[in-house]
Amino acid sequence: KFWDMVKRFKLPHKQKLKTFSKGMKVKLAFCVAFSHHAKLLILDEATSGLDPLIRDEILDLLLEFIQKEDHTVLFSTHITSDLEKVADYILYIHEGKKMFMDTKDDLMEKYVIMHCTQDEYQKLPSSKIIRVIKQPYQIDVLVEKKEAEYTFDTPTLEDLMRMYSKDNYIEIN
Repeated sequence: KFWDMVKRFKLPHKQKLKTFSKGMKVKLAFCVAFSHHAKLLILDEATSGLDPLIRDEILDLLLEFIQKEDHTVLFSTHITSDLEKVADYILYIHEGKKMFMDTKDDLMEKYVIMHCTQDEYQKLPSSKIIRVIKQPYQIDVLVEKKEAEYTFDTPTLEDLMRMYSKDNYIEIN
């Protein structure tokens, strides 16, 4: 399995490891991990600092890996586009606290960010409001899609993380 992976990644057999680029070292680490026939991979910032082509190669490899039902990847990253490509479930931890956990699809379908004026915001029942961020010209309000009353956008994972990372209390004058 190891040598199949080395061949797949086109890693040089005779080049010294200390001369490998960061991307080559990451590929080699995956060759080692997969050579053990692991069913669980625990990855911390596995694609951080890689060029887009190598990142895509690694993400494609992870997608192949998780196609087998008995295989799992626990993937810690700040690169939300990687999560959007490969994750089934998202657990967001901020400052040591669990902020949310749900399937990626439910997160993308269940919530919206309304863009309100100050007057519109003040008319909203507080029971509908999940998170709020005051922007220079509007107030962004995270609500369940079924509760949306004003103009809204479907949030990205990055939007949701931003909403949950800021203090959800704002003072409206």
